[in-house]
Amino acid sequence: MGPKIQVLPIHLRHQIAAGEVIERPASVMKELVENALDAGAQQIRIEVEHAGRQLLRVTDDGAGMSSEDVPLAFTHFATSKIYDTRDLEAIRTFGFRGEALPSIAAVARVRCLTRPREAVWGTCVSIEGGVVVDIAEAGAPIGTQVEVRDLFYNTPVRRKFLRSLRAEFSHIIGVFASFALAFPEVAWTLICDGKPFFELTSAPYRERLMAVYGQEATARLEAFEGEGLNGRVWGNLTRDAEGNRRVYRLFVNRRPVRSASLYRAAQGALSGAGTVILFLEIAPSAVDVNVHPAKREVRFRDEEGVYDLVWSALSRALTRGLRAVGGVAEHEEPYHSGDGADTPEAFRIVGQVENTFLLAYSKGYVYVIDQHAAHERALYERLQSAIARGEPPRRTLIAPQVLLLSAREMDLLEQHRAELAACGLLFDRFGPEAVAVRALPDVVQPREGESFCRQLVPRLREGVINRRAETVPQMLACLAAVKAGTALLPEEQERLLRAWMNSNHPDACAHNRPVYSRLHLDEVRQKIGRTAGSCGAPSDPV
Repeated sequence: MGPKIQVLPIHLRHQIAAGEVIERPASVMKELVENALDAGAQQIRIEVEHAGRQLLRVTDDGAGMSSEDVPLAFTHFATSKIYDTRDLEAIRTFGFRGEALPSIAAVARVRCLTRPREAVWGTCVSIEGGVVVDIAEAGAPIGTQVEVRDLFYNTPVRRKFLRSLRAEFSHIIGVFASFALAFPEVAWTLICDGKPFFELTSAPYRERLMAVYGQEATARLEAFEGEGLNGRVWGNLTRDAEGNRRVYRLFVNRRPVRSASLYRAAQGALSGAGTVILFLEIAPSAVDVNVHPAKREVRFRDEEGVYDLVWSALSRALTRGLRAVGGVAEHEEPYHSGDGADTPEAFRIVGQVENTFLLAYSKGYVYVIDQHAAHERALYERLQSAIARGEPPRRTLIAPQVLLLSAREMDLLEQHRAELAACGLLFDRFGPEAVAVRALPDVVQPREGESFCRQLVPRLREGVINRRAETVPQMLACLAAVKAGTALLPEEQERLLRAWMNSNHPDACAHNRPVYSRLHLDEVRQKIGRTAGSCGAPSDPV
């Protein structure tokens, strides 16, 4: 009987190693961008097809590689970044393990064209499944271009674990946005299926922030900074008091990272939801970036010290923001109807029935309010008011949301493009069967954006087929309004009631259907026999 333990063949070892570094197309993009930055690139162009599954090409104008270095670059544990143990203790570059290029080449078809400044000719190498197919002298501009095709073509099980095109493209956008924010001095281009998605020139940080997040979102972001024994921290933040969405972009020495200490500090300071873009500048010897093969996670020599530095800086900024708005009251015009109905202040919320109706009381009447219809009325008037002012009520998305659609659905969106834009919904054609949604009406929470858009297209189609006279604002208000069966916290019930009562026409929803029914307490007393002298009633004086 032969030995059960055997040394794995080299190609299998390489595929297993690749699994630690390359999880999806965005992982490939991250590794290639890091190499470009380490090479001193000032212009980086990224092209993707089919969300990176079919093609991902990164071109830079960096230092390039000599003909002698090109084959070595695709060899495991070959790197120009470290030479001895001391270099590992103070990493100053993105790439240093010597695993990225060979790992990518092990699970894809790769072509690399590169030329250093001092060379007349460049070098072109083609590799499939980790095996060099061809290497030759070639004409090339200064810099490096790495083309990755058919990712995971030789590992079909890994390919099956990739998510939808929309999800994979979202990861690509996330990686791109992180590096674009961290390196505003670099010009970035992202081309998706032949269409420019981002074209960012070199710019100051604040301008880059607006280019990535949009002007409206950037206006809500407040700057913060702090300095201590553990380094310097700075960035931007905003608190989302009414939502539960957390967006944390964390950078250590401009490297996008995950860190339990930084995450805890951000979460603790915000005490809830919000957005934090955080840059920590720290001595390379005080941080370990060699924790994870993909270099995503970091550890600090003084975890608690870093936590305190970050938490203090964020807390100071939030406290300053609260003081700035503490003495300002929002102007609200109370609702006054023509029939002398109660003002919003006169209403008292009692509770929720079957997660569908709000129960309220005012001046001898009990009101049973359809929560969806009431919310729809409030949102509809909010949309109408913004449209009348010529101010589209939109939320610019941090990362565009990609929807795959049929040709007929694409035509429907195009037919209604102007009306949707007036309500704050902006989108671009993205290939033959997809759109990239760049902004949502501000009546829609970003976390509900995908669901909202997927309901919108069938609603448009039904309106056209059935020739309904439903306007786009009515449609959007209905889709964005809280649904029947949704449990609401007491404070959410209160906000919905106030928004509805402050509307100009609270009797009907956006489609002119009744919103509420009311019952006078005298009717209740009469039906149950609650009269003077009945059980529990005060006795007549003797």
